[in-house]
Amino acid sequence: MNPDQQFFQFEDFTNSGSQQQQQQQHQASAVHVDLGTPNNQQQLFGDPSQMNQEQKNENQPRSFWTIEYYQKFFNVNTNDVYERLKRSMIPHGVDNYFVSHIRPKPDLYGPFWVCITLIFAIAISGNLASYFASARSGKYHWKYEFHIVSYAATCIFLYAFLFPLILWGALKWTKAQTPATDDELIETNTDVGLLELVCLYGYSLTIYIPVAFLWTIQIALLQWTLVILATVLSGGVLLRSLAPMIPGKQKPIYVAIILLMHLAIAAGFMLYFFHMPSTAVPAVSTTTTATTSTTVASIVSSTKAA
Repeated sequence: MNPDQQFFQFEDFTNSGSQQQQQQQHQASAVHVDLGTPNNQQQLFGDPSQMNQEQKNENQPRSFWTIEYYQKFFNVNTNDVYERLKRSMIPHGVDNYFVSHIRPKPDLYGPFWVCITLIFAIAISGNLASYFASARSGKYHWKYEFHIVSYAATCIFLYAFLFPLILWGALKWTKAQTPATDDELIETNTDVGLLELVCLYGYSLTIYIPVAFLWTIQIALLQWTLVILATVLSGGVLLRSLAPMIPGKQKPIYVAIILLMHLAIAAGFMLYFFHMPSTAVPAVSTTTTATTSTTVASIVSSTKAA
């Protein structure tokens, strides 16, 4: 073999390059043909008939006893809940909070957690108020009252769920009794749904969560001022939301009932869980009784000795 051939070897790449191009073109055409088949289109993009069937199944009404039926009541995001919490405490502008925020998508997520948070807020702050009152009176033997949780839960859930049910039934009956030719018809000419009322009343209790901690301050004037302030703010949102839905002749009655019930729940919270009666008078009467008993015992002993 020639020594130069040991170090230099030449190959022809023209044929190999053309073969690679032919292979790439063949693969591309195979892929093009493969994607053009109906079976592969269904695998990549899905069967249109199957997708339509799935959409129909999602739009079908669910049974009352299934979990899927209640999923729509919890389909809210953080911004929705935040706006509803904020607007339930302070009236905003001229728009109707009920029509603009609650009616488009009522939920049970916010009202449920508002009620749960208020229950524990009352339980914690109520026991704090009891502890401060016992410490101020000089009685340091204090114990936690667990029954506050059950009592608060009963009151809150009855007001947030049972009272809207009663109000919804009353509004339905009143509208059925109102003649269609009456001059004072409902302004919006729409019915109020039960879920919408439950959502509205559940969020209306938000203002009592911070107020519950302020009620621990044992100043009667401050406590009653907070009761009135919370009732006016939150109750004002309720009245502005529901007033256009109430028939004209019965509107003053419904307004009075809604406002009085909201005031009653606030006053009941404050009086039962946070108002601590003064212990100064019982302490004085106990001391007086003990002194009288000692005096009577000494007189009796001296009489016997005589």
